[in-house]
Amino acid sequence: MFRSNFLGADAHYREIAQGIVSLAEYLQERRSFTRMCLNQNAESRLDDEQLDAIGTVENHLQVVARAGSGKTSTLVNRAYFLQKHCGIKANEMMLLAFNKKAAEEMEHRLAKLLDGAPPFVMTFHALAHALVHPDQNLIHDSSDGRDQTLSRFVQAVIDDRLRSPEFVEGIRKVMLAHFQEDWDRIEDGGYRLSKEEMLEYRRSLQRETLKGDFVKSYGEKVIANFLFEHQVGYLYESSERCRLKNYHPDFKLLRGDGTGVAIEYFGMAGDPDYDDMSAEKVRYWASKPGWELIECGPDDITAHGVAEFQSLLQQALEKRGFVFRKMSEDEIWHQIRQRALDRFSLATRSFIARCRKSQRTPESLERDVEKYKTNCRVEADFLKIMPPIYADYLDRLEAEDKEDFDGLLSRATATIAKGETSFSRITKNQHGNLLNLRYLMIDEYQDFSTLFHSLIEAIRKQNPRLQLFCVGDDWQAINGFAGSDLRYYENFSTYFPRSDRLSISTNYRSAKSIVDIGNALMAERGNPSLVHSTLIGNVWLAHIADFPHSPNEHARHGDDSITPMVLRLVAHALARGKDIVLLSRNNSLPGFINYKAYQGDEGDKTLVGIERFGKLIRSYFPEHLRPKIKISTAHRFKGLQGSVVVVLDAVAGIYPLIHQDWIFLRLLGESVECITDEARRLFYVALTRAVDTLVIFTEEKRKSPFLEDIEKSMSLTSIRWGAFPPVSATSDRLKVFVGNQPSRGSTPTVRIKDLLKQEGYSYSKLEGKGGCWLRSLDQEGFNIDELKNSAWSRNADGVEVHILDEQDKFVGNYRIDVGIWTELMA
Repeated sequence: MFRSNFLGADAHYREIAQGIVSLAEYLQERRSFTRMCLNQNAESRLDDEQLDAIGTVENHLQVVARAGSGKTSTLVNRAYFLQKHCGIKANEMMLLAFNKKAAEEMEHRLAKLLDGAPPFVMTFHALAHALVHPDQNLIHDSSDGRDQTLSRFVQAVIDDRLRSPEFVEGIRKVMLAHFQEDWDRIEDGGYRLSKEEMLEYRRSLQRETLKGDFVKSYGEKVIANFLFEHQVGYLYESSERCRLKNYHPDFKLLRGDGTGVAIEYFGMAGDPDYDDMSAEKVRYWASKPGWELIECGPDDITAHGVAEFQSLLQQALEKRGFVFRKMSEDEIWHQIRQRALDRFSLATRSFIARCRKSQRTPESLERDVEKYKTNCRVEADFLKIMPPIYADYLDRLEAEDKEDFDGLLSRATATIAKGETSFSRITKNQHGNLLNLRYLMIDEYQDFSTLFHSLIEAIRKQNPRLQLFCVGDDWQAINGFAGSDLRYYENFSTYFPRSDRLSISTNYRSAKSIVDIGNALMAERGNPSLVHSTLIGNVWLAHIADFPHSPNEHARHGDDSITPMVLRLVAHALARGKDIVLLSRNNSLPGFINYKAYQGDEGDKTLVGIERFGKLIRSYFPEHLRPKIKISTAHRFKGLQGSVVVVLDAVAGIYPLIHQDWIFLRLLGESVECITDEARRLFYVALTRAVDTLVIFTEEKRKSPFLEDIEKSMSLTSIRWGAFPPVSATSDRLKVFVGNQPSRGSTPTVRIKDLLKQEGYSYSKLEGKGGCWLRSLDQEGFNIDELKNSAWSRNADGVEVHILDEQDKFVGNYRIDVGIWTELMA
């Protein structure tokens, strides 16, 4: 029966053989036949779960495919099996993917397996294009960021509106309030958080000040905005070299003579460890000549109110010589205008994208806004602006004869609904008709949105016999920010009656410890992944504050711990012939990277964020090894893997990250729960990219809540840096030590310390050299005159300069008196 009529075998078993052969025996026979057929050409050995997914051909089928479980292989082999052994013609099958790379991968694999014409393989947007053949120019933002035509188009819509003073005033009203609002409060409107959820929300919320700093608490935001509005200069979390390891005081206010005031907002008073550290900070400032500490905390704001708290702070600072001059709202707007407009544009682009994905019209949006109830004034003001901008966006598309991908999908859905089901791809010489399809296979089904679902429903209405095969993983649903809606995945059987649900659970990618940490993170959220590898693998925590710099690393990197940590890990991986991947939640790193310490291409300012950091790291290694060092956001690396993976930012405020702009999307379904759940899934994606070694950077005092959840069910080992020696650069480098003459006490370098900091020097106490300011420079092209002409040099008096190479051999020894350099004997 399997050989002569596989498609009817399940029905035959139920009607004829069910009382003779057990279901378990029948399924085993079906697997054996499927395996025999596939072994002739299969890409790899298939397990029982994969064979069941391939051989289940009666109803709609949803396949839950965990990370590393061979999702693409299962899709491809199912198409091959249906065509070669079940009599399904190539033009009766279609495989759909969300991105071009995935579609090309499936097409390539099928071309290798099948001699004749393969099934149709394309993206959803390619299918829409093949149905509609639009005359309009299509605009979109590419996933790699190189094509930003859609963003520029939205910006043009906003720019047109900016010609209206009334509209500019509306944006100003929204954005000034947005940077000042207390987002620790959850507004009314049907939304409530428990005490535990509120604490996690506060840990995860990004709070942006008027100046542009991202601060840790609402209290710090109150202080920062008050100082900014009154033109009192401050440094936020600048490094303080002292006996307190990696100390970054909340605020430092400097006087012109090198003295000043520190402000510490002790937001977690009551925690014993925190209180001990706070006491240490108080003692430190009490012992520092010329400096005073102002202590405050949440109770001060609660007891007095924001206005009274700020008044008391002003009085305290005025007594210490600081002058306050309040800016007008116009003056504040002048200083923040461009940043505010940029942020407004980003929020608007997200809002428009969500409207398009949910198939809203300007009229339906207007009705939704009118019915929406909120006590949040900023949110209400933003929503008031959106309907006319959304209408402008759609009008401009029509006027300029352009279309976005969402509009293309909507048009394709309307085309199918009219009974026009023929499609053609001229460049590939492919022609077909949706009415002929019998099997439609969809990759990454967890990323469905209303828009995609409507397209599939239109096809099914025209072709009721069509059977769906949808593969995805709810643990890897990370595109909610782009409008994906997990309800289509979670309620598959409701949307598609007469359906089955199977799982492919075995992770063929990762060692046991990596599979275990992924399961621990997602515990009680579905069936766990199963382990195939016999290797245990490595999972290590790396606490940034505990990194033991070597003297050379101090000289080269200063307060930057992330760079030397990464360099050690990269060198270790490359020495063992492995590739290594550095993953970041955002396009920027959360810690301090001391780019000022480098010269030349390593600090190339034409690159930003992680690309700049990646270039810096690669510069330390020979060119032939650099391709083995990859850096990416976690989003962009989904579906890929690396032997060694370093998660650079497993800290609170990153995993999860709740950007304060989330409030603008509440009308469209955004919530703290949704954001937090998706952040957990993104963290899962990051962890499960590793094959055999995973290193997670974190901070003990700011550890991600997700890591805390993992540690409830499994212990995580801290990395032992002794096994990872420091790294020297490929090109020779020099170390410049700037210190006091022994007879001159501590005064000389104190006077020029800010100038030294500006040029990338960092202070450290090194064995045999005492307290010194250090910087690392490329030996090639080094010119002593550049040092002599630097600002710190011209202001130095009673200072010694020692220059050493990588082998600690003296290159030069000098003394500076009143800006004049004298060479010393080595």
